[in-house]
Amino acid sequence: MKDDLRKMKRDYQNIPIPQELKSRMEQSIAQAKTDMKSLPEASSESRHKTSKFIKIRRYVLGGISSATAAILAITILANSSAGIAHAMEEIPILGAIVKVVTFREYQHKEHQMQADLKIPEIQIENKEGEILDDAAQSLNDDVTAYTNQIIDTYEADVKAAGGEGVEDLTLDYDIVTDNDKLFSLRFQQYITMADASQSQKIYHIDKTTGKMITLQDLFLEHTDYQTVISDNIKTQMKQQMAEDDMKTYWLDSDIPECNFNEISKDVNFYVNESGTLTIVFDEYQVAPGYMGIVTFEIPTKILKDIVKDGYLK
Repeated sequence: MKDDLRKMKRDYQNIPIPQELKSRMEQSIAQAKTDMKSLPEASSESRHKTSKFIKIRRYVLGGISSATAAILAITILANSSAGIAHAMEEIPILGAIVKVVTFREYQHKEHQMQADLKIPEIQIENKEGEILDDAAQSLNDDVTAYTNQIIDTYEADVKAAGGEGVEDLTLDYDIVTDNDKLFSLRFQQYITMADASQSQKIYHIDKTTGKMITLQDLFLEHTDYQTVISDNIKTQMKQQMAEDDMKTYWLDSDIPECNFNEISKDVNFYVNESGTLTIVFDEYQVAPGYMGIVTFEIPTKILKDIVKDGYLK
């Protein structure tokens, strides 16, 4: 390891410096020295920072653009220490691009049982076009686990049916949010057996960090976002039922455990095109099955004091 580091250091120190860059570097150092002398009353901390700046400029060649210098420094640090590499994971990757690059398909048909699943793979790039494999790995791993569970359940149904069952399973996906801040990938599952059912699963990437997030990550720490959102949903439910006899939600039923009280931390959600938080409930979660999947838009004005900047409008 030490030999590798020594070789890296030698290679780095032997990189030829173009004369133009060298001149710009020397000018930067001279200017820093002048600035330091012109501040005789400055605090020792300020003078220390200026002195440190001169040393850094000498080391990383101030004539190189700041972006290039930063990339070079990060590359050297991340490859020289596992601890430093872990810390680098927290550095923002502003302007990340998240996209579906390919998908695989699971198809099966046996007698009256059939399945068709489309399973995407996500790729994340920084604004320089560099692929960030580690950033996409968590999402791709979660998608694989989610879809594998669906496939395993279906195959177990096929085996148990022994050729006599009836089942039609489909799984598709779409990008439900793709703005400056968020990328949200939604899966929609449909199963037809004795009756039909549908459900959704939504994954989110914060494009400023490249990391997966949950609803909680949209809000400031130590804020009771669950109660605020839940109370608004209950108000909307009551209003909808008052205006439409065909709508029913489980709020005041004789079976308390069936009543909707509060959203869970892993509730499905997305931010719609208007920048409004939208909460999603699958069939039977908060209403009878005939209501299907139900959604509630939460007014931003009731969240503005607890939501982090940039997520909602």
